[in-house]
Amino acid sequence: MKLRKEALVIAKKDRVSMNHKRIIDDRRKQSTPFLSGQTIFGGRRRTIRREADKRKYIFFDSYDLRLFITLLLLLILSVSDAYLTLTLVKTYNATELNPIMAVYLEHGSITFFLEKFLFTSVAVFIFCVFNHFAVARVSLSLAIIIYIGIVYYELIIMSGLLR
Repeated sequence: MKLRKEALVIAKKDRVSMNHKRIIDDRRKQSTPFLSGQTIFGGRRRTIRREADKRKYIFFDSYDLRLFITLLLLLILSVSDAYLTLTLVKTYNATELNPIMAVYLEHGSITFFLEKFLFTSVAVFIFCVFNHFAVARVSLSLAIIIYIGIVYYELIIMSGLLR
């Protein structure tokens, strides 16, 4: 009898009372199935609903296509910058202005390229995780604008307008 009573208490802990009319199982106790609408398309919440929760650090694991394209653009611009920098250094005898990347350039082209890709990949990961924060969105936009300017400047140098 006592064992049955303990089992009943444990079972009641995993249930939630709704309006004192019915008792349902707590849905958070179950994991999301491997193949379901939530795992393929994400859940229904795309933002924080409560004003009090907006002041907390809440992270979502739902990412939209626009974020993916933006982060991919940043990565492509970084790879383009690395390629153009290596071309300018070897062909036009240019120098790398970034002192950190200049050290990696002294160790060789492959080291320079891999480190540039690694630094940008870490930044892309951080932008992805913190994408719901205004500081991250502004920083991502600023990084893309700066990279567009750098790649444009390098292309102008290569075209021979600035020598």
